[in-house]
Amino acid sequence: MRAFALLLAAALPLAGCNASTPYPNGSPFVGARVSANPYRPGTPQFCRQYARQTAANNYEGRIDRGEDGFGVRALTRQSAARSGERAYRRCLGRGR
Repeated sequence: MRAFALLLAAALPLAGCNASTPYPNGSPFVGARVSANPYRPGTPQFCRQYARQTAANNYEGRIDRGEDGFGVRALTRQSAARSGERAYRRCLGRGR
């Protein structure tokens, strides 16, 4: 029982790690979080958050902060924003 209590005490601080954390490299998309979408599926709020997360995921997956210059980051951000816009339209289309 004591071992279980120690394990539980050690694990409690980790429970909130992914509750609502920002993207590790800092996303240029305001409101994008590494967490579940808190809004009800099919609502415009859900679709906006889905679009932000899609754009941020696309950006984070393609950017390399150590090597990419300003121009590459700007182009990657534009491409990710377009992915987010497409995700928003798809999401709204599913809600009908």
